[in-house]
Amino acid sequence: MQANDIIKDFSDKQFITNTIEMPSGYVDDFHSHPWHQIVFPHQGLIQSDISGKSGIVPHNGMLYIPANTIHKSVAITDTQFLAIYLNPNKYVQFGEKPKSYRVSAFLKELIQLLFENDTLSQPESNIANVLMVLRDQIEVAKSYEIPLLIPRDKRLLSIFIQLKHQPDLPYTLKEWATKVGASERTLSRLCSKEFSQSFSLWRQSIRLVLSLQLLGSKMSVQEIALELGYASDSAYVQAFKKLFKQTPRKYRAIYL
Repeated sequence: MQANDIIKDFSDKQFITNTIEMPSGYVDDFHSHPWHQIVFPHQGLIQSDISGKSGIVPHNGMLYIPANTIHKSVAITDTQFLAIYLNPNKYVQFGEKPKSYRVSAFLKELIQLLFENDTLSQPESNIANVLMVLRDQIEVAKSYEIPLLIPRDKRLLSIFIQLKHQPDLPYTLKEWATKVGASERTLSRLCSKEFSQSFSLWRQSIRLVLSLQLLGSKMSVQEIALELGYASDSAYVQAFKKLFKQTPRKYRAIYL
């Protein structure tokens, strides 16, 4: 059942929840909901497009989408996300601006509480209290901005799909250009136009964002670096720190 149909059937509720699975590459094209939505990729990575602004939401991030806001989601990897729909006509009022933010341990527990079967059967005042805490946590949560990855151009998209499945592919810009039937200059220009960065930085962003999922596994930093095609774990650590402002080990300890 589609989300808006569920919302229609439970229009008297303060909130409803849904667990959604999206295979890698799945596109949930532009649409909107009459209720606010929270998207939490419990597993995987999604790229969102909201009001012309795009970004990545990893499995330790969340996305708040106000009611009636047109948005689009694309699964970068096989993704399972928890969706919470919040009735804007009930007691607790949420913000009017979209927000991508990092998930704290407390916020994660709060989300899981809302998914428990008996939560909806609680008195209205109890539910309102929980939702007020949720609203306050969203307001104070730190923004989580991760570079855009999925290109619109079909030649860059072909490269992205291959790198997504084999991030350690060692091809140079010249070799990629030959494979997709474009010149080096064209690929460089397209990267600059779509991502405001060079081809090499875009390719590195793909590797680093994919590493967030690997950091959630039991793989060592050295194994992750090798999986991604880095010459050494120190090269991976240096690149990761430049983008995420901390080492992979510290990131794993704090957020995963």
